[in-house]
Amino acid sequence: MPNSDRVIQDAEALLQRVSPEGRRLAQRARARRNAQAVKNLKHIGIATTAIFAVAIVWALVLGPIGVLGFTGALVAILIASGIIVLAGHMPEETPERLVEADIAQLPQRTESWLQLQRPALPAPAARLVDSIGLRLEAIAPQLSTLDPREPAANEVRKLIAEELPELIQGYTRVPPSLRRQERDGVVPDRQLVEGLTVVESELARMSADLASGDLHKFAVQGRYLELKYKDGEGV
Repeated sequence: MPNSDRVIQDAEALLQRVSPEGRRLAQRARARRNAQAVKNLKHIGIATTAIFAVAIVWALVLGPIGVLGFTGALVAILIASGIIVLAGHMPEETPERLVEADIAQLPQRTESWLQLQRPALPAPAARLVDSIGLRLEAIAPQLSTLDPREPAANEVRKLIAEELPELIQGYTRVPPSLRRQERDGVVPDRQLVEGLTVVESELARMSADLASGDLHKFAVQGRYLELKYKDGEGV
């Protein structure tokens, strides 16, 4: 039997890791899944109606479809339903997929990828990931109308599709036993938090620049994360 005090401590730690921002993002993710499920059911209903309509027309014009025809209609419905569900299923996000994503879809897809990484991060970093998710939510409408050829689009893509995944992947490659240890002045846990803080502030700046219409700032400011690895122990 597990130690009851340990169970309570683990539960409290879990509650501490779930920030209000994280709960909001989780609710949005559930809402997207529910919306996709409703969309699938609607398409399945349309497909089922169409198949039965064909079967009825067949019966009126050519005669009864019989048991074989009825079975064939059911099989067609099952196949159509399977195709609809598979077509509506989005594959798991990866950094490689993020780089290729359309700029208008990039915030939501990056947010989905971040939520997959969240359990592997320390609590301060997880809360920053939640804050970054809200920043992505805020900037998404601005990017939906942005010309992908604009310097602003390139800057946003570089930050959230390249530098952010590189930061988190660099951290997760560090063995867990070394993440809180300092070596050559670098503590992976601390460096991760500092890097995520920079990402969040950059997203806020970019959103403000887009809101002001000053796209020229993206071309002249050029702030990038400088992430370096030292002996495999730095982020």
